Amino acid sequence: MIIEYILTGVGTCLSTMLVYCAYKQNKIQKDNIKIQLFDKRYSIYKSVLDSITIFKRDNWERYILFYENDISKQLIKIEENLYQAVQLSVCLFDKELYEKTILVNDAFCKVADAYKNMLMSALASMNEEKKEEFITIYKRQIVSEQGFNLDEYKEIFPKAYIAMMEFSRKCEDYINLVNKLQIIKSFHKYIAVNGLEK
Repeated sequence: MIIEYILTGVGTCLSTMLVYCAYKQNKIQKDNIKIQLFDKRYSIYKSVLDSITIFKRDNWERYILFYENDISKQLIKIEENLYQAVQLSVCLFDKELYEKTILVNDAFCKVADAYKNMLMSALASMNEEKKEEFITIYKRQIVSEQGFNLDEYKEIFPKAYIAMMEFSRKCEDYINLVNKLQIIKSFHKYIAVNGLEK
């Protein structure tokens, strides 16, 4: 009789421990899912933030001059990240934020196309002498006290001027769209620590 009570007590303790272990394991799995969800959402937020940061530089003209290859790589990488962000957003955010990511992606594609056009159609058509003159004017403009002014290119390099103006306009359009949509603010509720339950 005593042995039965002992065995029943041991069995009850083992059952309780198994239930507790299962509960803890379930909680750990839920926490891991929350962390993975946060990581995915944060990567989308970061790709949108990177797309804004690249154009919000105070020294944008200098950056293009000295890091032209880096800029091209960054634009390609950001374009790829934004495309992936749109594909992931459909199942990570509400419909409104998903639609905002589509608009941001489309606008950034236009910026990237304008940048490519600026490099290809304007500078590619110049001979080496013209390119040197173009770069000389560019460097002089950058260090001038008045700041960067595209008007000097208007007469000497009309194709380059048009392409540069188009790129500049697309950058402004992009920043204006991002500000109008307030997309960064929209992400905050999803990447805030207390928003991980959503």
